Amino acid sequence: MSKMYIRVKKDGFIYDYNEYLARNPECEVVPEEIAYPERFIPPSAAVRVEDAKVAAKTSSRKKKVALDLSTADIPEPPPYTSPELAAAASRGLPA
Repeated sequence: MSKMYIRVKKDGFIYDYNEYLARNPECEVVPEEIAYPERFIPPSAAVRVEDAKVAAKTSSRKKKVALDLSTADIPEPPPYTSPELAAAASRGLPA
């Protein structure tokens, strides 16, 4: 028989088997095959994964395009004018 683990139903976190956690209604007891399926991959599937990695390395990639990072066309910010001075300067102008 395989080793048993505790899986939290809420977030799927896996713990080693503990009698206290096993009684918790938010946890479920699962075998090792369900808790860690990556440990039980059939050899034929592992070969397919290796073949896919080799195929991904040999495929062509898109060429990177150089970005234009020049800052010559950025306008200068307007000079700071205090609000009080602006209010005093526009006091006599028509609305």
